[in-house]
Amino acid sequence: MPIPNVPSTGAVDLALETRLAQLIDEVRAGDQAFVAVADQAERFVAAASNPDSESWITAQQALSALVEARGPTARALSDIDAIAAQRLETTGWITPANFAAIEAAASEAGAIDRRQAAVVDALLRRLGG
Repeated sequence: MPIPNVPSTGAVDLALETRLAQLIDEVRAGDQAFVAVADQAERFVAAASNPDSESWITAQQALSALVEARGPTARALSDIDAIAAQRLETTGWITPANFAAIEAAASEAGAIDRRQAAVVDALLRRLGG
């Protein structure tokens, strides 16, 4: 019987799979909240006039709320990284299936994080910050 060219990746650890799913659910829920806050911040930035005006201060406050709304995504990314680091520290390695699951979760959360950062940066530029 020939030896397969691709080794079996095995199954993802159930506890890991469950935790990663929870973290991705948190990212997705946080992103829905972020989008709502971003819509409001967009309106305030569009209405802002000069930097000494009340409308500009309101837009700044909305941008602060928008940055805060990125919290669930940032925390989840940090937790995903910590899971990988803890597994490496504890066992010295990560199985291919577990690595793929961690990588997929990090990739999805990272894409959402980059999109959120781009929204914040664009609004800051429009406001002149």
